[in-house]
Amino acid sequence: MPFQHERRDSERVPCRRTYTYELAKIVESRTVKFSEGHGHSINQSVGGMLLSLPEEVEPRQVFEIQVHSEARKEQGTNLMEVCWIRLVPVSGSINMYLAGTRFLFELPVPS
Repeated sequence: MPFQHERRDSERVPCRRTYTYELAKIVESRTVKFSEGHGHSINQSVGGMLLSLPEEVEPRQVFEIQVHSEARKEQGTNLMEVCWIRLVPVSGSINMYLAGTRFLFELPVPS
């Protein structure tokens, strides 16, 4: 089996939280479908997060998640980019998706 290069620059730590997310998908050339839901984090590093999502996302897709900041005691919005996805069949008609993501930036909180 060939050696796979480790692409992570920092350690991943377990992080089991539920996040609200919002997705925008282009359905047709002039139509965008917006959806929202809850995803579950599995682990996190300085640069990204592994999420379990109930709907399929595409590599390079950008979406936002709502993150509670312990330091500031408020809700913030982070933009994430999907780096890779894996299908996880749950039952005959239900699928979950593992999504390796990276943090793009945190949106400023309105004052």
